Amino acid sequence: MGSKQWVRKLLLATMAIAMIIPMLAACTKTDAVKPGQERVLRIGVLYGGNDDTYFRSQYTDVFEFSKQGAIRIEIVPAVDQSDRWESNGEYKQPDYVEALKKIMTGANPVDVVVLDASQYQTLAREGLLKQLDPLLQQDKIDTNEFVPTVIDGLKAMGDNNLYGLAPTFTSQALFYNRTLFNEAGVEPPTDNMTWDQVFDKAKLVSKGEGKDRVYGFSFNHYFGSDPYWDMINTYISPLNLRMIDDKADYMTVNSPQWEKVWTTISKLVAEKTIPGPNAEMPESPEGQFNPFQYDNFLSGRTAMVLGDYQFINSDLSDAMKNADKIKGFSKFDWDVVTFPSHPEAPGISGSVYLREIFAVNQKAANPEDAWDFVKFVSSDEWAKLRSRSSYELVARKKYIQPKDGLSFNISAFYTMKPTPPSAQKEEELLAKYSLYELVEIGRNLFQEVMDNKKGISDALKEWEAKGNQVLKKKQANPVYSK
Repeated sequence: MGSKQWVRKLLLATMAIAMIIPMLAACTKTDAVKPGQERVLRIGVLYGGNDDTYFRSQYTDVFEFSKQGAIRIEIVPAVDQSDRWESNGEYKQPDYVEALKKIMTGANPVDVVVLDASQYQTLAREGLLKQLDPLLQQDKIDTNEFVPTVIDGLKAMGDNNLYGLAPTFTSQALFYNRTLFNEAGVEPPTDNMTWDQVFDKAKLVSKGEGKDRVYGFSFNHYFGSDPYWDMINTYISPLNLRMIDDKADYMTVNSPQWEKVWTTISKLVAEKTIPGPNAEMPESPEGQFNPFQYDNFLSGRTAMVLGDYQFINSDLSDAMKNADKIKGFSKFDWDVVTFPSHPEAPGISGSVYLREIFAVNQKAANPEDAWDFVKFVSSDEWAKLRSRSSYELVARKKYIQPKDGLSFNISAFYTMKPTPPSAQKEEELLAKYSLYELVEIGRNLFQEVMDNKKGISDALKEWEAKGNQVLKKKQANPVYSK
């Protein structure tokens, strides 16, 4: 996170605290507690260090204040950031789930844990998290007040039960330039479209050549995007299509499904429906500077792009409000629809992230206060304050509203479900065994396909063969740190 963004988020959190403290203080009637007599609530986080100011300002300071000294919060890191290197100078890849288990099941277990989606699913299935459904019913908390993205996503990862709550989330939607669609006489995209439907529409609105080319679709709004990287990280994510098996013993890329994916994306590049590595940057008229020249969407160079909520509150709304003052920029009509999905995974988006899921440890020494805290950070009052953020969305539906008088299909950001984590995240395996070479082998071969130097079937076979050679070295010398 950049320093400016961090400072802004911290400022927003501080303002939120200043506003919520009087409200909480007014409704808190507990007597002051003498030092040493307070109850201790231990919260386990993945990383920690000497400075936990940001986390406390976001979540715990107001909660402690509302208890008027009755509760003291301890932040317990699962992974010591100062212990990141081996004696030989190599980076030590920690086993995050095992590190969390240690602080949850040790002699002094934490009461609350803050998890990402993969850790949440694993710990829930292993019975280490307290089921929250009975507590929600007991306190008459209606989960219908939360967006489907959060509740349905958490339930899917918890075998239809809730073991945690996420107060915020981030997601992407499909932005489209309605002006370009109207000029082409093509119906704009709609919610719940498949990838193939989006690509079909993209072909209909693509036009022009060279520097005047208008592409139908781009995976992001930055000029010079990498189709291979977009394919690996965005397009195939909901399919759980892997390069390697769960133990990183052999490659799994030489398959009909991988061939279909490579065929689809390489054909879109060849037809210039999506920008490829050789896309040309259009020239601005002499003497005019367009600050959005490198933005595929704002430059009018692409009819549809994937973008996050923050894009609206930063460049997009700013550009439209100041269009008359920006030389070389033409204002256009826009809107958003839901992220495309695959027929094999309907309603699933690879760009929904639940990064901070709060859960109660099954072995919590202080389960009542633990639930009280989890309930607090997901409360209506807290969501109302956090909804002022431009960088993330709150889980409570009624506080997700367009800002600054804008009108667009904001529900597109909160109706898709996140991709369920696989049993063993491929990214963790790649990091664990330092196997990023496999990704680069695929990238080079995909480039040869786009350059018409190699057929897709042959390229995938070569990726498999070269990748297996790399994996054999790993099997012979499996050096990694738990």
